[in-house]
Amino acid sequence: MAPTVNVNARLLVSLFLSVAVAVAVAGCGGGGGDSAAPAAPAPVPPLAQTVVDISGTAAPVGIDYWGDKSAVNGGKGETIDGVPCRQMDETFHVHSHLAIVLNGQLLTIPSQLGQITASGSTAGCFYQIHNHDKAGRLHVEAPAPVNYALGSFFKIWGQPLARDNVGGITGLPIVFYVTDNGVVTRYDGDPAAIELKSHRLITIQIGSPLPAIPHFTWTGT
Repeated sequence: MAPTVNVNARLLVSLFLSVAVAVAVAGCGGGGGDSAAPAAPAPVPPLAQTVVDISGTAAPVGIDYWGDKSAVNGGKGETIDGVPCRQMDETFHVHSHLAIVLNGQLLTIPSQLGQITASGSTAGCFYQIHNHDKAGRLHVEAPAPVNYALGSFFKIWGQPLARDNVGGITGLPIVFYVTDNGVVTRYDGDPAAIELKSHRLITIQIGSPLPAIPHFTWTGT
């Protein structure tokens, strides 16, 4: 009977050690309960109290970054992203504003984007998304109501637009904001899908955080 008692004793000791090791591992946080929580997103900046009126043909806003040749790879009159280039028709006419801010400095959006000058063999035309000056206001003009988005404007311009690349600017954090009726919202979707709505302010923050969202206004739609 002695050998049987010794075997059982060894089994009990082995079982005790196994349980002790399991308890020790659990006590060391093996389940990952102490992992750090994800960082909260930065607060949404307020709308600036200073309002800039860009009605009519406004003066340039911001500093030059892209120059007047930035649309060399843009539209030449062909339909782009479903947006045709035709004679101007203002039956439906609304405006949005685009502000691109690099490390706190507002960048000038080049003028006459989406306007094709007539040549010897080609008639001039206006894309139904275009601009007229360097103040950042985007015109949507069509014979009937349309729903166009920011990505189409960038394709007409000939510049990239993505969450990590705006007009060729890369390597910095980029945050998108839209402002409707004075309410600023962070936009976390595909920036190309941001709709060009009447009096919508679209702000692209590149690099350092903005203390306030640039505030633009204009008469009309």
